[in-house]
Amino acid sequence: MNGFIFAGNYFVNMSEIEKTSFYGTSLTEQHAKHELKVNKYTPINRAELEPKRRRLLGPSEFWGEYHTQREALDVAFQRSSSSLHVFVYQNSLGFRKFIVSHPEIYWQMDKYKPPEERCSYEVIPDGAPCHLYFDLEFETDLNQLKNGARMTKTLIDIFCAYIAEHWDLPCKRSNVLSLDSTTDVKFSRHLVFRLKNVMFKNNKHVGRFVKTVCANIRQSLFVDIHSSSVNNILKNFSKEDVEELFVDTKKGRKLFVDGGVYTRNRHFRLYKSTKWGKNSHLTESSDSEYIPSTKYRDKELGTFLDSLISFLPDNRNLSLLEYQDNGSVDTTEYSKECLSQQIQTQLSLKSAESLYPQIDKFILDIVAPGKIRDIKVVMNNQKLMYNIADYRYCANIGRQHKSNGIYWVVDLQKKIAFQKCWDPDCAGFKSIPKQLPLEVHFQINDEMDSLLSSMPEPEVCPVTTNNPSPDIEDDDLDFELLNIQINQSKN
Repeated sequence: MNGFIFAGNYFVNMSEIEKTSFYGTSLTEQHAKHELKVNKYTPINRAELEPKRRRLLGPSEFWGEYHTQREALDVAFQRSSSSLHVFVYQNSLGFRKFIVSHPEIYWQMDKYKPPEERCSYEVIPDGAPCHLYFDLEFETDLNQLKNGARMTKTLIDIFCAYIAEHWDLPCKRSNVLSLDSTTDVKFSRHLVFRLKNVMFKNNKHVGRFVKTVCANIRQSLFVDIHSSSVNNILKNFSKEDVEELFVDTKKGRKLFVDGGVYTRNRHFRLYKSTKWGKNSHLTESSDSEYIPSTKYRDKELGTFLDSLISFLPDNRNLSLLEYQDNGSVDTTEYSKECLSQQIQTQLSLKSAESLYPQIDKFILDIVAPGKIRDIKVVMNNQKLMYNIADYRYCANIGRQHKSNGIYWVVDLQKKIAFQKCWDPDCAGFKSIPKQLPLEVHFQINDEMDSLLSSMPEPEVCPVTTNNPSPDIEDDDLDFELLNIQINQSKN
């Protein structure tokens, strides 16, 4: 009975029904617009793509393009039941545009672009579950004797050992997707740990875990690795293998792990993409031992989906790993309702108005032609943190950062503002403070209580009581600011 449906008392031949009669005018027009986009990049493989797009239970065909990240994230959240994801690509002029789409649809669009135009990134949403991930790199001319492939395997083994120790989970090299974009001048790899039905609660927990393990590795460099002061896990590795993880840079020796990729709403390059203006596409490493899922017949599609850090298909059996500041660990069961509650609270807070437009203008004048992406408030310390977009000048290095951003902190009590940086090489740096304009001093004194008391308390899901939130210290602003955000995008 292929091609027929039962309608009332009759079987109707579907091929004789007009699209507009069956789907409606609006849906038909939306489908036609989407077909034009797909046809642009799939003139040859249209027959291959057609059956996938017409599956009754296939991925959502929604496709949205936005100029701001916040708008894209909001749309993806509102349509969360469709498993949509936020991507960003750079066009031929280097400008970034944000796309909301199901990953399968984005891959079908992206894979037919010319190689030089494949400059796409995944947005890792703030607060969303994610896999353990790494960005590994070093300059080859300063480290000519280094074996990057061997170093990568050592690092994987170390973190697998820590995962087994902390959460009693099996982890081995076959669970780790290794992507490579090494060039003649730079060793570069991305790692994604794919443990079955397991993710981290969000990339803040990932960042804490990675930084703690890296600190243990650094400590082992200065003492006998078998000393009682060295973590027991690292005693299972030879000192030579651990020492090899340190590379020479223009600023001295350091681990080849980039600790700056665990910030909020981080952009992480996609499989088969290159940085704009370069020819260094991420492909699966030749020595990768990863065993891919057999769910997808299209191996390339499967690799692309496995490489995504925060894509969350509908999974009722997902466990979330937690790593707290005090080193305590826990595992909680994923709750879609709980996650939606947290994200919805964040979105509602972003509609609030700032009480200090003069301070906003003061910061904007400093970072021009940049703009304010958003503001965070630390209630206990009475500070404002201005995340800055389109401006990366750092007073610590006297120039613009290439990738990591900067932010400004306003101390409402001291009436000062200073610049800090997301780059791990600038950790702990504070610029020379600038005094806030005198005209806002009285307003701050009069309205500070109003600001703090008017902020709604964010609703959070229940957590275990043995992992209390640590006090927020002034020197930990980079990662410990209270997650209350005020939308302050200046277009």
